[in-house]
Formats: sequence, structure tokens, C-alpha cells
Amino acid sequence: MKLRDRVAVITGAAQGIGHAIATEFAREGAMVAAIDRKPEVQNLCDDLTGNNLKARPYILDITDHGSYRKCVDDVVHHEGRIDILVNDAAICFYGDIFEDSLEEWRKVQTVNLDALYWGAKLVAPIMAQQHWGRIINIGSTQAIATEGRLGAYTAAKGAIHSYTKSLAVELAPHGILANAIAPGCIHTPMSIIGGVDETQTELFQEWYVKRRKIPLARPGEASEVARVAVFLASDDCSYVTGHTLVVDGGLTITF
Repeated sequence: MKLRDRVAVITGAAQGIGHAIATEFAREGAMVAAIDRKPEVQNLCDDLTGNNLKARPYILDITDHGSYRKCVDDVVHHEGRIDILVNDAAICFYGDIFEDSLEEWRKVQTVNLDALYWGAKLVAPIMAQQHWGRIINIGSTQAIATEGRLGAYTAAKGAIHSYTKSLAVELAPHGILANAIAPGCIHTPMSIIGGVDETQTELFQEWYVKRRKIPLARPGEASEVARVAVFLASDDCSYVTGHTLVVDGGLTITF
């Protein structure tokens, strides 16, 4: 119970990594405020509360800054505090510089970066008053070594890694730690493109598994990212801030 009595706000909680983090945080004793624009976030919270864990769903679009503020205010009203923020919500578009559009670029930045900033801005004063807090931003190995055709997503994730450092410096005097996680090839709904699970294609199996471009020779699971998030959110993480922790099975150390 590493997060006993902590209050955690998690965006993008309806599926994938966000869903796994919400589940692990609840199992570790946290009260989870699970945010997503997808109504399936209600199912997550029903499952958690059905197992005597603490969770409350918030169905909203985090790019609606007024709704996001009301959500944070509601969490504080019910729980009296916010200890942890996990910025997981993200979208992406595939297409190179010849194919993508300014509209797609701006939409990705609005969801992946602007909403992350707004969430941190909303919770920072609450955490500062407590003199304890954890902000965890979900980045990506695409910001470290990219395959291309994800320009807007890569730019946003690179900005997240950098912004996490700035947050860490600014918030350290207030007892708040800010860190990022950079997942690699993780088996989530985002790995299904055009109805095809990219981790099961012949190319992926040949290059990343058989030839061990990923040294551990498999895609990761969302639960494995979630366990890293538990560490960063807990008292075990006391002297790590401004860091991007790579969770990629060794993908970015190979050539």
C-alpha cells in the first residue's frame, strides 16, 4: 500500500497506460480521480469500487479548461487534497510533413501539451500548500529516437520531457517532485493502427523480437509502465526529480 490515503488525478484513464496506472494506484491505496472524455472511464471506476478500491470517474475533455478546473475543484471538495497528478492523455496522427496538416498539428499540441500544462497549473498551488506533491508526465521514446511520420506527437513529447525539468526546478522549493516516463513499444490500443496490431506484424516480430532491436524481445505491457508510475508517486521516490525514466525494454540503447 505505497499510496495509502493519497489522492491521485489521472488523465486518459479509460484505456491503455492511463487505465493501468489508475488500477495500480487504487490497488496501492490511493483514491483515484479518473479523467477521460470516453465514457468507458465509468466502467473502470465501477470495477475498482466493486473491488473495494477508491475511484471516482470524471467524463470530460481536458482541453475544455473550465471543465478541467471544475473537476479539480470537485476532487478537492470531496477529498480535501490532491497529492498526485498523472498527465497521460494523448492523441497522435500519422503522416509525414507532406501529408499532415496544421489543424492536426495544433490538435495534438492542444491535447498532449497545453492540457498537461493546464493540469499542472491547477494542482501546483494545492500541492504547494500541502508541501508535498508528485507530478508525473507521460512522454515517449519517440522524443528520443523517432521513426518519423509522427511529427506533431514527437514534438509534443519532446516538449513534455523538457517542461518536466522546468517544473521540477520551479516546484522543488514547495516539496513537489516532477518526473516523466518515456514508454517504448507498449501493447495498448494506441498500438492498433488501421485495425492492425503493430506489435504482431511480421516486421515487428522479425526486427524487434527475433533480431532483438528491443533487447528484451517483446513489447511492454501497460502494467509495467504503471509500476514505474507507482514508484514515482510514492515516498520511495524522494530524491528523483526532473528525470525522464525510460521504460522501453532497451529499445533506445540499441542501433
